[in-house]
Amino acid sequence: MPNDSKPDLPQIEEDIFRNLLLLTLPWLSFQYDVLELAKKCVSDDDNVKSTENFALRQLQALMMILDRSRALRNSVDSDFDKKVEDAYKEIFPKVSAASVQLIEAQEAVLDTVSDVLKSLRKAGQAKKRSKDEN
Repeated sequence: MPNDSKPDLPQIEEDIFRNLLLLTLPWLSFQYDVLELAKKCVSDDDNVKSTENFALRQLQALMMILDRSRALRNSVDSDFDKKVEDAYKEIFPKVSAASVQLIEAQEAVLDTVSDVLKSLRKAGQAKKRSKDEN
């Protein structure tokens, strides 16, 4: 019986786990790139200011919709808008710093997972070579 083995076609006996690893590694690389981009955006002061201003304006618009006559806001405090703005200016830098730390933690996890998957992939290649040699 002739041997119709074609090396460029996927082999049926390939390990399914190894195939999943090969699919997972590019996805992890993409996720790492996205985290790096997110970290740059969060740590940029111009973006933090823009986000702070946007959130503050949205909160003010919401308060204007819910309390058109300012009855509730004036009963709480006459200087309520100024206090909210000051709180936002104090909170947003802390939120951005915490976001950077969270992104760095995710990057560390991704590095570890990627290293483990690469070592498993290399072990699978070495096992396949040893089978081919026998």
